[in-house]
Amino acid sequence: MNRWIASRTVSSSAATRRCLPTHHRPIEGTTMDMHHGHQTPHGNHDRDATLGSRGMLLVGGEVLYMSHLPMFMPPHNFQVILEVGLEDAVGSAVRSHRHVVPEEPYDTFVPDVFPMSELDPQGVGPRRTSMTGKIFCGHFEREGKKHPPLAEHTVVTIQSVAHFAELDVQANHRDDSELAYLCFGRAGQLHLAHHITAAPDFDQVLTVRAVPGTATDLLGEPLPDDAATLEKFFGKHFAMAEPVHIGERSDRPDQRMVPPDAVRGVFFTTAPPSGFHGFAVQLKAEREVYTERLATQEGGS
Repeated sequence: MNRWIASRTVSSSAATRRCLPTHHRPIEGTTMDMHHGHQTPHGNHDRDATLGSRGMLLVGGEVLYMSHLPMFMPPHNFQVILEVGLEDAVGSAVRSHRHVVPEEPYDTFVPDVFPMSELDPQGVGPRRTSMTGKIFCGHFEREGKKHPPLAEHTVVTIQSVAHFAELDVQANHRDDSELAYLCFGRAGQLHLAHHITAAPDFDQVLTVRAVPGTATDLLGEPLPDDAATLEKFFGKHFAMAEPVHIGERSDRPDQRMVPPDAVRGVFFTTAPPSGFHGFAVQLKAEREVYTERLATQEGGS
């Protein structure tokens, strides 16, 4: 079954890079028991409806995240964003390698099979704290799979769950709804993931920055916070993903943010340092890392 009905990537400085010859040999990760006392996929995991294979997009730099690549069918119907840690050698390779596939200027991770429910912060069962699997230069199901992995049997530590939501496979998408994203990031780098709601929809991850001097309250008045305070706020506050609405655009792929767009993002539920209930700021798109149309199960996603 082909889960991908369309794809598009935007060229950037990363898109012109190639994998270095030294990375043709996959990096071997430390051998560990990754189940942390959990049953193997052939044990009690079989009773969990969220058990399945899956792929994840890597995004970030100093701080790394993985964004689950969802589908509108069980057990893949989850939007999940994780802050992760990699083994030193693997992390260095991911941050420094040159991409082998210009049209896929990103990396993907394929973990061993596990139930997605183990990542649910509100779940009642055991919490998963790490995964093991392969990292591909490019898409693990497309051109990237034609090249040796960057790393095999590598351990990924789950530092935190920035966002976790199960997608309703029966819901119908409304194109007239407002474009919305999930804003996350630390160490001075912000990312947006399109807030996926109902099929047909689209997955998108991009890197953005808050434009200095543009933060206002919800009425449009400048915030009283000084520039240094706001810079620190944007650099540290979004460890957990926060919703941001782009009121001037509809929730359609052709209305999504792409570089070099600069749009007014409204954070209705996020308080700035000055304590206002919500704020707005200009967000400038710097790089579109990944985008993908998501159809319904009946549509062949």
